[in-house]
Amino acid sequence: MIILYTMLSSSPNIRKISMMLHEADLPFRVHKFERQVDGNLPDDFLEINPNGTVPAILDEDNGSVLFESCAILYYLAEKSGKLLPAGLKQRGEVMKWLMLEAANMGPTMGELYHYMLRAPDELADVHLQRYKDKVAQFCTILERQLADREYLCGECSIADIALFPWYGVLEDMAEVNLNAYPNLNNWAGRITKRPAAMATA
Repeated sequence: MIILYTMLSSSPNIRKISMMLHEADLPFRVHKFERQVDGNLPDDFLEINPNGTVPAILDEDNGSVLFESCAILYYLAEKSGKLLPAGLKQRGEVMKWLMLEAANMGPTMGELYHYMLRAPDELADVHLQRYKDKVAQFCTILERQLADREYLCGECSIADIALFPWYGVLEDMAEVNLNAYPNLNNWAGRITKRPAAMATA
């Protein structure tokens, strides 16, 4: 049994793991917690993830503990044998797009969210525009990659699962004009129809 640790509010990173658990057809239960009155996290959760972020998982089958969403996706793909190709070349393709999310899209969206919450000032506005421009650049990269394929690497993989949840906040957070990205829209539409996406909507 997989225990999925989350907080009371959901996020794209939590949705990735929920989708993957459904895709992989792995039994799991959700453990939700909230910050303590003083704003700190419970000690038992910090034993799971010293960085104090969600999602995190505990695999009761073997005692494995993982945090960071892309590491969790990779682990669940290996455990289930799903959404990760066996061939070295094909697996390399999936991993580079997975790392695009881990190193670029995810952190950029996180910084964008941070500056959106700041009191408006000139510095915050400069940072906001920088991160919005970076997100638009990532959308252009994804649009080109999806020009001749249904999923990022041909077949649906953990790379698609990692990037898909950000699609739902592109317009509101990054002011992306999704009409300019028809391939990206079609890709998101295909993933939205997958049972795992519908189970976590």
